[in-house]
Amino acid sequence: MRAVRSVPGAYPSELAARTNTVMTRLYAGSEQSSGSMRILQVVGTLAPCYGGPSIACPELSRELVRQGHRVSIYGSAVAGREYLEVPLDRPVIEQGVEIRYFSALARPDKYMFSPKLWSALGETVGQFDVVHIWSVYGFFNVAAAYWCRKRQVPHILFPHGSLDPYLRRRNRPRKWIYTKLFAEREYRKASAIMFNTSEEMRLASDWSGLQPAPGGNGSLPKRYVVPIGLDPGWFREPDSAAGQRFRQRFPALQGRRLVVCFGRLNFKKGLDLLVPAFAQIAGDYDDVHLVLAGPGDEDYVRKVKRWLEQGAVLERTTLTGPLSGEDRFTVLQQAELFALPSYTENFGQVVCEAMASGVPVVISDQVNIWPEVSRAKAGLVVPCAVSATAQALRQLLDDPPRARQMGRNGRAWVAEHLPWNVVGAQMIRVYEEIVRNSARRSLSPAEVEVAG
Repeated sequence: MRAVRSVPGAYPSELAARTNTVMTRLYAGSEQSSGSMRILQVVGTLAPCYGGPSIACPELSRELVRQGHRVSIYGSAVAGREYLEVPLDRPVIEQGVEIRYFSALARPDKYMFSPKLWSALGETVGQFDVVHIWSVYGFFNVAAAYWCRKRQVPHILFPHGSLDPYLRRRNRPRKWIYTKLFAEREYRKASAIMFNTSEEMRLASDWSGLQPAPGGNGSLPKRYVVPIGLDPGWFREPDSAAGQRFRQRFPALQGRRLVVCFGRLNFKKGLDLLVPAFAQIAGDYDDVHLVLAGPGDEDYVRKVKRWLEQGAVLERTTLTGPLSGEDRFTVLQQAELFALPSYTENFGQVVCEAMASGVPVVISDQVNIWPEVSRAKAGLVVPCAVSATAQALRQLLDDPPRARQMGRNGRAWVAEHLPWNVVGAQMIRVYEEIVRNSARRSLSPAEVEVAG
């Protein structure tokens, strides 16, 4: 095999080393992990209050380390209008994962800009075998995609639900400008695109960045579907003592059957559907109580309370605020039903957490894991409508044996498909295929023939 040629814009020694490593794997002819990869995860923020990637990215990274790989995370320390209390001048090692936090000039929920991240990526991205970039809109995505292309590093882009048509319609002018300036190019030139469900991929398929460029050769990155895994804590058996402590903290829950909605309280969760649906049925069930658990913007929480007052169910509802520690698990383990009639959910991580807890779920057909829930007979899937949501709640409250069987079905499904060791192995196979394909593209036809 001839020596690897230098590529303009890449560090020759790093590119050669990376390609030689990949060629060794190609000759081995194995689809299994055949050596340690150096993996970089890039995410806009690591503040847990944002949920989503801020939680899933570190959990995935820890699993990749457990499976023998070296993983770094680059993310900002932005947490709303504040910063996480973390060092910004040196890496932090957490459970084997190297995390570098960066300061950023930030407008909360708008945009972040980080010159230090830009410099760090330019200096170090060539040291990695593959880079995983989370989300679509933001400086961190632009910077990571640019330096991956510049240094010829294989990279996978993960929109994490941002390309759902419902979300694309929000702030449309701003997103259209960003898409034309940056995102279309980033996605067309990526090594691969990843989605969490086939439904997410289907809904995103008409986005312009997933269409061939006008006048181009028609080629597009390969698309993969890999789910989000679950923290092992969700699979443990219910703790009755923890349940008693939880209900003592919220005395209104004592002796009640709980309908729980857990997660960030915001516009997309369908609370404007769930609250009136609960109000429709509450008069028929004296022992049923609604629990809205999780953080939320003050203005939105006030709006939810107005809906509860209008439905005369404010006293039949508990808003717990943010939950942490054992309470995260206990609130679902104490639930009789879990309800999430969202207008859009990339995956529905909390739905899977409820299923792992053995709880039947009532979800909308806009929660992208709904086909899996339906096939597993783990709950009821409804359109985004008050009457349909109320009817589904009533069906399961009236038939506890059916509800319990759905809970068992859901627990069995997630135990088979969503433990992090299962998901991590899938993700590693994707990374390895991306790296192999990138190595083949960097070689001459003669070298590819030898490698094949």
